[in-house]
Amino acid sequence: MAKSNGNEKAPIVTSKTFLAEGPTLHYSHQNVITFWMLTVIVFAGVCMFWSKILTGTSWSFTPESVTTPHLWQIGRFLLTGASIFEYPWQILVIAMLMGVMAVTPVLTAQLLSFVYSIPMILAVFFLADLPVFAGCLLVSCIGVASRALRFRSRFASIALCMVPQLLYWGLFGGAKGVEPIKWGFSFTPWLGAWLIGLGTAGIVLGTGHFTRYRPGLIWLSTTVIFVIAAAVFKLGVGFDELDYQLYVARNNPEQITEFQDHGIVKALDEAITNPTVSRYLGGFFYPTESIALRKELKSEIGAQLAHDRWPTWFEVSQELRYQEKKQWLLGQYDKFITNRSKSKRMPIVLYYKALLTEYSPDYRILEEKELLHFYSDYPFDRSREVWFRLYIEFGNSPESLESRWRIAMHWAGQGRFDEAEALIGDAQRLLDDRLKAMAADQSGEESIFSLFGAPADTVETASKLTELQRKLGQLQNLISPENRTAKPESGKRLARFVMLNPHSPDYASQLDEMLSEINKSDPLRDNILLAQVKLLLDEQLRAERLGELYKQYQNTDGGMQALYELALLKIQFWRQQPENNSERKKQYLADARTMLNEFLRMYPRSYCAEQVKKNLATLPAVD
Repeated sequence: MAKSNGNEKAPIVTSKTFLAEGPTLHYSHQNVITFWMLTVIVFAGVCMFWSKILTGTSWSFTPESVTTPHLWQIGRFLLTGASIFEYPWQILVIAMLMGVMAVTPVLTAQLLSFVYSIPMILAVFFLADLPVFAGCLLVSCIGVASRALRFRSRFASIALCMVPQLLYWGLFGGAKGVEPIKWGFSFTPWLGAWLIGLGTAGIVLGTGHFTRYRPGLIWLSTTVIFVIAAAVFKLGVGFDELDYQLYVARNNPEQITEFQDHGIVKALDEAITNPTVSRYLGGFFYPTESIALRKELKSEIGAQLAHDRWPTWFEVSQELRYQEKKQWLLGQYDKFITNRSKSKRMPIVLYYKALLTEYSPDYRILEEKELLHFYSDYPFDRSREVWFRLYIEFGNSPESLESRWRIAMHWAGQGRFDEAEALIGDAQRLLDDRLKAMAADQSGEESIFSLFGAPADTVETASKLTELQRKLGQLQNLISPENRTAKPESGKRLARFVMLNPHSPDYASQLDEMLSEINKSDPLRDNILLAQVKLLLDEQLRAERLGELYKQYQNTDGGMQALYELALLKIQFWRQQPENNSERKKQYLADARTMLNEFLRMYPRSYCAEQVKKNLATLPAVD
């Protein structure tokens, strides 16, 4: 045996790195880089599309999304914007996009190397605005690229390393504030994302096994799923509907906090007792006695609100800053009108915009109750253009029924009574058809599929249409030939009366002035007297005067309306009476039923007849 040479060197052993390279890196470096860059570009598009369909903007990242826990909740995206319960196709879209974001970086880390997955993780962090999910992807990509988790089955390695994503979906994927069954359904997109992610990995790895993991497999799978998701969104939801939900549906002026009732008692008390304010007001000769001062200050607030501003001495809380909210809402509506003018939702947007433009503080309630209250039942000139556009361009929509009433008011105020009556008749026919259709569509059947339903095609509810029916009938009665003579001044007087604003501070004085101009035989006299009676704050006195007015003008529309108002007042008295005062409560109930029956006997064809029948049906029988 030969002796070993003492100078012979020992073999060199090279230590292996913790992170390994994947089989795709064995190919031409230029091809690998080209397809990797294409994959990153498509993946960035997926992240931006995700942001666009959920938030309305292609890049929604804010630093608060990193530090604010409630912003980590992705379940909120399922209810806002295009809700999955109103647009079920959104479940598939979200599942496909989330599946791509969950698996593409992991496949890249396995088939190339961890370094190549970093741009995708950053895209999820910044472009998709999912910082916590990006952290989960970081753990997954490091795990799948590590030698310790490089199993013989690459698919098993992928499945194991996607556990952080599963934990993320389980912790942050549930919708908050919904009933349990909806909460359960809210995990459907994430279950779909997991299945799509695993399915994509299986296809890529299965194909790669026979093609020796050539570059382009990950890019191809990501692109195909992205294109399918975009097509499903376009066909099943659409950007018109998305923008409607983001800019319009959640901005119904009737539901905005700033336009709800807000008391100003506390703010007035603070203003009166504030020495700085007192010194400021003293320079303008305001009274020093508290009651008189309070009255003057309320008048000053009303005068300033007529110009859409608050007095400088008044401390305005956030809930009272309605002017800023109004301008912001109008901006949201205009954004939709400009970008989505062909949308089927345009009637609703124009309706909201016109209604918001009508919103005005009620100065009489402000002075009487120290309450900021808004009304929108008076047609101002400032909103006429929007109502006309709604009527002309979308005359078949339910929202256009409201525009017909307001346009008829304007025409009647101009003395164009025949045109107004024709428009009212047209509105009444369409309104009756709409109410019948809504009644036929009502179904009491409920099932698990009742959770899902397309968003309503109109914001006009049955109760709103019924109220509109009453207003149309009232206007029709008011401008009928019964309330005017052949003399020109009679028509002018009626036109003036139609356009009196009952919420105006000088409404009462305007009524007094009109009453002084006419004689006792004028056909408009009963309507003016009724308007005066309705201003009385004392309900018992108002009931007494309504009864007198009905007895005096039974054969006029004013007398008919007086009886109806009196019956409603009796129902209100009945409901307000405590149970221990059974005799009085019983008497009010009997009076209400008697008056309602009397109304049906005297005015069976009145526009109020159907509502009177409903009122009677809801009242219990008198014992």
